[in-house]
Order: sequence, then C-alpha cells, then structure tokens
Amino acid sequence: MKQLHVRRPLRWDIKGPAYFYLPKGGKTREVPLSPNLAAREAHFRRFPPVACTLPWRNPEAPATALEEKQRKPITVMLVLTTSRGNRIYYRTWNERSWKPALAAAGVLRIVGEKVQHYGGRARRYPTFELSRSDMFHVLRHTYASVQLEAGESVVSLSTWLGHASPKNTLDHYAHFMPGAGFRGLAAMDAWLEQDHQHKIPQKSLLAGWTTQLTMNQQVKDMISVAGNVNVKYKETARGGLAVNIIEC
Repeated sequence: MKQLHVRRPLRWDIKGPAYFYLPKGGKTREVPLSPNLAAREAHFRRFPPVACTLPWRNPEAPATALEEKQRKPITVMLVLTTSRGNRIYYRTWNERSWKPALAAAGVLRIVGEKVQHYGGRARRYPTFELSRSDMFHVLRHTYASVQLEAGESVVSLSTWLGHASPKNTLDHYAHFMPGAGFRGLAAMDAWLEQDHQHKIPQKSLLAGWTTQLTMNQQVKDMISVAGNVNVKYKETARGGLAVNIIEC
C-alpha cells in the first residue's frame, strides 16, 4: 500500500518570508494513499517537482550559534507549484483558483469587482461573498467525513489528521457517524437470538451452567424497540468504546 508522508508544510507569518516547519502537532505522519489518486502519475510527469530552499522553523535571522544551526535552510522538492514553478502562496491560491472554481460550480456568488494596477496596467478581478465554511480547508473535513461514514476507526483517522488524541477527532466529526451505536446493538441482538448456541467465555460467571439463552416475552419486547435506542459514546485512545448516555 502506498503512503503519503507528511513531513513539512510551507508557512508564512504576517509580512514575513516563507519557511518550512513541522506539520500539525509538531510531528510527521504517514497517510494511506488512495490507489486511484496514486495512479494519476501523468500530472507529476507533466509538472515535475521543483527544488526549493527555505529556512527551517523560523525565518528570522539567528542571534546565536544554536539558532543558526536550528534554522539552517533546507532544500526539498516541491510537488505542487505554480504555473511558473514557484511555491504556492495560499492567499493567491484562494483568490485566483479556489474561489473562481467554487463560483463556476455555483457554490459562491460573485458580489463585485476589484481593480489592481501593475506597472501602469490595470487588472480587474471578481470579488466573492465571504464563506468561511467553503474555504480550501473544507477538503480536510470532507476527507474525515468520508472516512467515518465508511466505518474507518476514529483512532486511525486521528493519526492521519495529526490530532493530539482521538477525542479531538470525535469532538469535530462525531456527527458524521450515522451508524454510531447501532452496530453494537445488532451484535447484541444476534447474541440474544432465540435458540442460538452461545459460546460463553471461559472466565465468565456464566461458564459451566449456561449454554443457551431462552428469551421470555419481556426480552423480546426489549429487542423489538432496540432500533429506537440512541447511544452516545466516545472512543478511547486504545480503540474501545465508552458509553456515556442511553436515551430511549
């Protein structure tokens, strides 16, 4: 399986030069790469990577020998660049590429026009309505929601997104889990199925005297309304589920 190695993003401070720094959370990570995405090699052959040299972690001039060592510039190959082979500035990308694409798709509305002058020449650009929820960062949320709706582990997704813990992932994306709580109910329903031979764990209190569960009418009634039970839970760092509240 191919993987995407997230090692260093580009960063711009206010009115400062660009530099490389560690990814989210101050640590590198590996993300499984979709085969269909990895197969799109024609793009990379048409637009080969470009070498880029920038300071590491801090763009300011070092004041000590240690800072000089820590901020020593590094040269890496940028996979994604502008049409002229330069690094992509996020504001230019948003205004010249992302927002026009959203407007063409009918997601954003053009609300005006601005004029910029370059060397005596005037260029006109459209202005778009403000929509924070439709900015480029929404693709990260899209990725997370698709993974969760497919039943992916919250612990794995937390690692891929660079979150400090699975709790952070659940806080942001728990509402994208439509089947949450019902998979466990289905398993219990199957376990309580009438005339089903049950395998009792060796250390269970039931071992030795119970091999089959016969349901009375009260248990059957409870199972029949199981579909209306809403289980609120959280996933622990080890991947287990901790049930908080059950609402009927």
